[in-house]
Amino acid sequence: MPLNISSNAKGILFIIAAVSCLSVMDGVTRYLTDYYNVIAINMFRYFFLFLFVITINSIGNKSVIIVSKSKYKIIQIIRGTVLAVEMCFAHYLFLKIGLIETHAIFASCPLMVAALSVFILKEKVGWRRWSAILVGFIGILIMLRPGSKVFDPLSLIALGCAFAFAVYQILTRYVSSEDSPDTSLFYTGITGFVILGAIGPFFYTSIENSHWLSLLAICMLGASGHFLMINAFKHSEASILQPFTYLQLVFVSIIGVLVFNEKLENETILGSAIVIIAGLFTFWREYIKSQKMIGS
Repeated sequence: MPLNISSNAKGILFIIAAVSCLSVMDGVTRYLTDYYNVIAINMFRYFFLFLFVITINSIGNKSVIIVSKSKYKIIQIIRGTVLAVEMCFAHYLFLKIGLIETHAIFASCPLMVAALSVFILKEKVGWRRWSAILVGFIGILIMLRPGSKVFDPLSLIALGCAFAFAVYQILTRYVSSEDSPDTSLFYTGITGFVILGAIGPFFYTSIENSHWLSLLAICMLGASGHFLMINAFKHSEASILQPFTYLQLVFVSIIGVLVFNEKLENETILGSAIVIIAGLFTFWREYIKSQKMIGS
């Protein structure tokens, strides 16, 4: 008897699988940053993503020419550029301040998306969500600990990366009004491949034989994560799926502690908890708003 799974349940399963792939990818990336430049690592990753995108859009009724058509080509290129640059900085931070600290600050991204949506997408954000955003940024301050002896200026770069990823997500939502997820993935892969393919060779050093498997794992996990995430959003609404993306912080924290002997600081735990609760509240308010619009 076939198992009957609802569309939302399928979306949740896809998003959990996607987050799992991306978490392991970050762990393997952290391992390789001990040996190679992050730009060179991402050059290989984007080359594989480029091949992956070309391949999946050449199967069946799909066509690279069709999927490359976009009403927002300039914006697509900008969002692809923002992501490629952000990822290089983020992977550098994995080495310098650790997986846990970097991802804890990244958890503020949904709050930034909510704030930016007012100015870029012209969405209305009520006082409840603005209050949640303010509370979330208090959580960020707790994690950053400005003015204390343990404050690391590199944490500000992590905050900048979170902002860059929020811009990427806002631009993705903006182009989604006309462009399909396949088109957005196409431009993500092509743009990153062109940029890192141009500068990556200047940072390349020979890869040891024992590291090729790890490099291949990054490529496959990254492409799989993107593919699974796209399928997740095809099956379910963003307001339902977004809370599950916080699992990435849980997964990378486990990897950070068990594999790289990172420590969970009390301030990081408290700040992350505040940010996550604030983020979940904004998702809930967004869901309530969407349900009211459907009912009206």
